[in-house]
Amino acid sequence: MKRFSASVVAVLLLFNMLLPYAKCTDTTVERIDYDDGSYAIVTTTSSGATRAQTADSKQYTYYDPLGRKCFFYILYATFTYDGTTSSADSSTAEAGIYRDWSVDSHSEYTSGRTAYGNATFSSPSGGTRPVALTLTCSANGRVE
Repeated sequence: MKRFSASVVAVLLLFNMLLPYAKCTDTTVERIDYDDGSYAIVTTTSSGATRAQTADSKQYTYYDPLGRKCFFYILYATFTYDGTTSSADSSTAEAGIYRDWSVDSHSEYTSGRTAYGNATFSSPSGGTRPVALTLTCSANGRVE
């Protein structure tokens, strides 16, 4: 009986230690339609917040009028917050190219409680598509 009780206590302690690290993800998806029939899917993913930090991302995926994937651009950002204020601590990005598109430029930065990402992509026919993404954190750790 002592061995069983010790095992139950050990399992409960282990579960209790892992609980603060459990995160849930929250994802929102938006579609942007362009006049030429092309469109973009913008996906914002919040990894879930710990007590004072959160790491989130926003992905822009562009499709041509035939529905073929052309490129994606992802802005990643980390934030700290304390219930009264928040701060954007860092931002990085990732880009992927399909169908002979290219990345002309990109830049990422933070200011205050917002992370910014800007990029310009060129199509094989010579047209360009600018992308501007932002992630902003509230004082309570909610990122949009």
